[in-house]
Amino acid sequence: LFLRARHGDSVWTAAAASAGVDRRGMQIVRIYPPEVAEALIRAAAFSLQITPEELLEDIGGWIAGIESMRHMLRFSGSCFEDFVLSLDDLHDRGSVVLPGLDLPRITTLQSRPGHFHLSLLCDDPAWYHVLAGLLRGMADDYGALAIVDGDGASLKVEVADASFAQASLFSMTNEIASC
Repeated sequence: LFLRARHGDSVWTAAAASAGVDRRGMQIVRIYPPEVAEALIRAAAFSLQITPEELLEDIGGWIAGIESMRHMLRFSGSCFEDFVLSLDDLHDRGSVVLPGLDLPRITTLQSRPGHFHLSLLCDDPAWYHVLAGLLRGMADDYGALAIVDGDGASLKVEVADASFAQASLFSMTNEIASC
């Protein structure tokens, strides 16, 4: 979905062909071996002339922009800092929304106000790049200026300005309200 939405059918078709995947798409209810995703990521990154890590960050940012995902994520806190602190619960909340979804568990430590250290309980460093993109996307959604930096084994998040820009509209009811 990401490749088609952001880069068009031609990029998807080329990546699918290179990875040996049916160009018509993937089945949501089917579980694919990790090698399939890795091959798709490598092929798409090659086609787009970016690194796989950059592609994964773009996917994370794109996920934050999907309205249903954005809405679910915004229930995590009234401001970006609350959102970051709630990431420890993301694994369990994701499993409730989509049974079978196996998100890695996240450990969030706050060293001082606005400064966070995140680590993932998984063996796949690709998740750090997806999470970095998701965090950047959600910071924008909350109107916060945040610096997200990772080394492949952890992420550091610094909220430089919690009210840098106007937050996107969000309401838990039918009324329009902003954070």
